[in-house]
Formats: sequence, structure tokens, C-alpha cells
Amino acid sequence: MRKIIGLILVLFLIILGAEFLGDKTALLEDSVLRLHVIANSDSIEDQSLKIKVKDEIVKLMRDRLKNASSAGEAVRLAEKSQEDIRKAAEEVIIKEGFSYPVEVYVDEFDFPVKSYGNLVFPAGRYEAVRVVIGEGEGKNWWCVLFPPLCLVSSSDKGLSFDSPEEARVSLKCLELLPKGVKFSQKDK
Repeated sequence: MRKIIGLILVLFLIILGAEFLGDKTALLEDSVLRLHVIANSDSIEDQSLKIKVKDEIVKLMRDRLKNASSAGEAVRLAEKSQEDIRKAAEEVIIKEGFSYPVEVYVDEFDFPVKSYGNLVFPAGRYEAVRVVIGEGEGKNWWCVLFPPLCLVSSSDKGLSFDSPEEARVSLKCLELLPKGVKFSQKDK
């Protein structure tokens, strides 16, 4: 009888733990706004163009989202900025000598597990600004617009700080991170 009670207790604790972890992930998914830029193709030129488009969008949205106090507010500001995001991307594309069309969506999208330096975001559905360049068949770029974690270097090795001002912003970002963000312990 003790074995049966012990087994039931263990199963109960496992189910309770799974529910707790599920709630933590849901909190994270509801607390961030991600950016997803998809290149036309995997050619070197298209991948380089994708990074330039990403940089312009991050610059535009950094200004627009700097006073946002929640992910919901950031999503609303992104929705209002959809046309401006498209125009900014098109300007970069034309300046670089291409004529690809651009589609911009603000919606919930599935994301795989993604790490930004030592921050790990679990797989799940996240609110995101998705920018598709041309055919959208190339490798893509992910980062977090809110809180503003798009300071991640292009090599995904960690946060890059070009000025003390950016360092102060990133520390504030870490304070804004919701419960559920995991920090990985990678050997350097």
C-alpha cells in the first residue's frame, strides 16, 4: 500500500511540476515582442541585405518602443508602425540595388528554442514583427524588440555594447525580463 501511495505522490508532483513550468513559459511568451527577418535567399548578397534591413528596423523600433512599459503596448506600437517598417526595409533594399518586395506582419508565430548569448528562450508561440524579404526562402534573423534585446551581436555570442548608453539600456532590459527566461551555463 505504501508503494502505491508513494507512486501516486510522485506522479502528482511530476504533473504539478509540469504545470508550473508551463505557466512560466506562458508568462515569457506573453511578455516579449520578437523580431523575425527572413532573407530572400541564402546567397551572400541576400544574407548581407537581411542584416542591413534588420539593423534599420531595430533602429526605427528602438525609438518607437523606448517608452513601452509592456509587451502588449509594444505590440500595439508595432502594429501602428507596420507601414513604416515596410518603407524602411524597402528603402534599404533599393539603396543596396535590389528590388525585392517586402511583407511585414505583426502576429503570433511559432519559434524554436533560441539563445541570445546566455539567455535561452523556450520554443513556443510569440508575438513578433515578421519581415519577409522577396521570396523569403533564406536564413532568418531573430531577436527581441521588447524588452530591447536586439543588441545581440550577429554571431549570437552575446550582447554587444557600442556605447555606455547601450549598456545602461541592456541592464534595464534584463530587469524587465519576465520570469521564465533561462540562463544557460556554457563553458567558454
